[in-house]
Amino acid sequence: MNKIFLALLLSLGAIAAPTVPNFSDGSKIAMQNTILAKVNGRTFSVMDVKKKMDLLFYKNYPHLADSLQARAQYYQVSWRPVLTELIDNELILADATAKELKLTDGEIREEMENRFGPNVMLTLDKIGLTYDETWELVKNEMMVQRMSWWFIHSKAMQSVTPKDIRGAYQEYLTQNPPYEECKYKVISIRMDTPDESIAENVYRFLSEQNKNPEELAAGLKQFEADGTKIQISTEYVAKDIELSESHRNALSSLAPGSYSKPSSQFSRAEKKTIYRIFYLSDKVEHPAPPFEAISQELQNKLVQKAAISYSESYIGKLRKYYGFDSESLKKTVPEDLHPFSLQ
Repeated sequence: MNKIFLALLLSLGAIAAPTVPNFSDGSKIAMQNTILAKVNGRTFSVMDVKKKMDLLFYKNYPHLADSLQARAQYYQVSWRPVLTELIDNELILADATAKELKLTDGEIREEMENRFGPNVMLTLDKIGLTYDETWELVKNEMMVQRMSWWFIHSKAMQSVTPKDIRGAYQEYLTQNPPYEECKYKVISIRMDTPDESIAENVYRFLSEQNKNPEELAAGLKQFEADGTKIQISTEYVAKDIELSESHRNALSSLAPGSYSKPSSQFSRAEKKTIYRIFYLSDKVEHPAPPFEAISQELQNKLVQKAAISYSESYIGKLRKYYGFDSESLKKTVPEDLHPFSLQ
């Protein structure tokens, strides 16, 4: 199957994986072998699916080769996606034969050594596969990959234009706009009777001292009187785009370490006038990444999306051409079929 499908398969099996037939505790993986599908004159059984899973498992999880539980879990999670992969691969192989695609023995032998190391026979014996069947599996996989490149991935890459990448960048900026992170405190002056002069005196005191309001808490006591209370908030940390309009307006023109002029608001709940002075302790810019920094990532995502579309179209045409009825799988592969279990 193509790389997109294989990536999905591996994500499904990432928590799983192995069959080691003889263990000291007598555990084993039981398999209910049965015919699952017939495609283009070829029959696929549970055993065929298991052989393909063994190959995939060793390729992607060699460190779990001795874990019976991991292999059993991999079988249980992955056998249906692998069956679908085998079916679609068979259709791609039929197309490869029709188009007279050839692979040399040298190419296949090199891939076998890359995958299983110099002692191919020893490795295959460990995972329960014969040399001949592994040769055939690897050859078919290479042919599918080559066909997938020509008819899916190369077309997907050609379909993505510089204009598409620029459009994706603009969409990225819309979803991830640049912002400033503000760290600030609010000095609240609550009064039973509004007196702007008190708020102005507090502002001058804070500005002249030019210190963090926590350090000036004791000095602020001089402005408190009957019906007047001054409170200093804890430090807030927020993006400017997430701030309320009043907070954003108060902080926008401030430099770190400075105070805003007092603004007033009547609290109906408290029935008091509240003057607020904002202290900006820090402001950190978070600009949008430049186009050059993420253009490759954006291109890859566009190509992947296009590849999925081309893959669905290509496989759909092959299924129709070779007369494969996906609905018939429901009869041979019912939802309640569970051919693998750990015993």
